[in-house]
Amino acid sequence: SAGTMSAGKCPHTMAGGVALPDALSPEAISVVDATAAVVAPAALEITKTFYGGMIKELPETVLQFFNPAHNIPISDHQPKALAGSVCAYAGNIKDLSPLLVEGGAVDAINHRHCALCILPEHYPVVHDHLMKAIGTTLGSAVTPEIGAGWSEAVLFLAKVCIDKEEALYQAYEQRRGGWRNLKEFTVTGVKEAAEDIKTFTFASVEPAEGFEFSEGQYLTIKVDPEGDGLTAPRHYTVTSAPGEAFLECTVKKIPGGKVSTYLHEKLSVGDTVKLAPPYGVFTLDADIPSAVLMSAGIGVTPMINFSRALGDKVKLAVHVDKAPEAFAFRSHFEAAVGPDKQLVKYTRTGTARPSAKSLAKETVDLAGTDNIFYICGPEGWMSELQAELLALGAKKVMCEVFGSQLATACPFAATA
Repeated sequence: SAGTMSAGKCPHTMAGGVALPDALSPEAISVVDATAAVVAPAALEITKTFYGGMIKELPETVLQFFNPAHNIPISDHQPKALAGSVCAYAGNIKDLSPLLVEGGAVDAINHRHCALCILPEHYPVVHDHLMKAIGTTLGSAVTPEIGAGWSEAVLFLAKVCIDKEEALYQAYEQRRGGWRNLKEFTVTGVKEAAEDIKTFTFASVEPAEGFEFSEGQYLTIKVDPEGDGLTAPRHYTVTSAPGEAFLECTVKKIPGGKVSTYLHEKLSVGDTVKLAPPYGVFTLDADIPSAVLMSAGIGVTPMINFSRALGDKVKLAVHVDKAPEAFAFRSHFEAAVGPDKQLVKYTRTGTARPSAKSLAKETVDLAGTDNIFYICGPEGWMSELQAELLALGAKKVMCEVFGSQLATACPFAATA
């Protein structure tokens, strides 16, 4: 394959004989830049071939990281997300700084990888399968020079990720209550939060005084519904406050969702689960003059700790849901921000879901544009809302999507 053909051109070698460059050569930058427009239309076919090959050759490894419901042959959701990342990387190959900023696309991938306990030895496998998929899809168009350039680019990104992820692992292990990889926790509480939504409380098997993390970060839960160890972990926003001696997350039961259904129907007090530390880049800015919190459905979960941390800085909390009984943490918001700072829309009562345009306008009319807007909800709703807010003059709009997106798309991402 092109990957095998070109790997020897890179200066440093790791386990398995795969070379990892410390920097991109001018030749590699030139090749990727020149071919980015050719690869872009074929990117989805490449990533579908990539995942297909991985699933066929390494089924047990793949199932430990991927939610099959979001991958081929059931769905092309995950291949689309990775294709977007490939295009973004190639399109920025001359200057990767926009992708490498704190809280940016690569940072989000690094957090997701650490949450999934990805190790350096996983990267050569990804490189080899991705290069093979590029060769299979593009055929004779992949000359030795093009193969070498793309191989080097993939390996360089692997080197960036490995280094950043090791730094993250170490930093998060050193936080108060911190740990590395998966650790056993006992379920100490299960309670109904709203219609089809439950809150789960976990205490460390080894007692901890309190858990330090950033508001908005997510827990990663590893359970074993099938008894074969092959169910991919899932990520759920932490809804307990930083510093508490326990961790909580709040989970919506998804129709047909293997893990959410298992948690709702089987998990009970006294059971043991494995958790990775809280990770994630959808967190509050250090210096916030005022904020608008906007959520839909279970997207309300990050807003719980945001509202706790921000207090009076919350200018407005906007929420869209089916009905009052479906609105998790309704009483929390009423107490935390007060009725005069709330805008709630219910859609089950016969009224249509408000359009992104009308909701953005009503929000800006009430709160103005000189705020940081934090949004979490379904992907389509959220991207439309972000565009409408920016069009109305909003200065900064921060987003979190539950599921794969450019920022969290990675070969290993498992989504709810």
